Amino acid sequence: MTHSVTARGAEVFGGLVAPLAVLGSESSGSELFRFLRERIRDRSTDPVAVSTVFVPDEFGDYNVLIGLPYSSPSDVPVGDVFLQVPSGVFAKFVPSGNLRDPIDDVWAQVDEATESGTLFRAYKEDVEVVTQSGEVELFVSVVI
Repeated sequence: MTHSVTARGAEVFGGLVAPLAVLGSESSGSELFRFLRERIRDRSTDPVAVSTVFVPDEFGDYNVLIGLPYSSPSDVPVGDVFLQVPSGVFAKFVPSGNLRDPIDDVWAQVDEATESGTLFRAYKEDVEVVTQSGEVELFVSVVI
């Protein structure tokens, strides 16, 4: 398990919504999320890295936006939902190779780091980025 701590600036994301998702690889690796990522990729002639933004609500549930980063809300395609992830401190995880599926790998590392007390999650927005070739980066909001 390895991760680095990094600051991320505020970003606007626009895309498609999956309400009431389970946080982690169970949802992120699901057929629904794979389908939504492909719909976002189909919109572009260039290979794009699709972001999955997990957004907690006041009840502890997560809603998810699967889409792309944009410079401003006015750049988001008509009909898509947009949100702004505020700037903050994040733990960045990349696959370690311990598990075959890179999405399972990064979320398993988060679970291990949280359970061991190495990482204190803020339970705010988490951002998972999946490239066209299947590379994964996961940014988990943390308390420092």
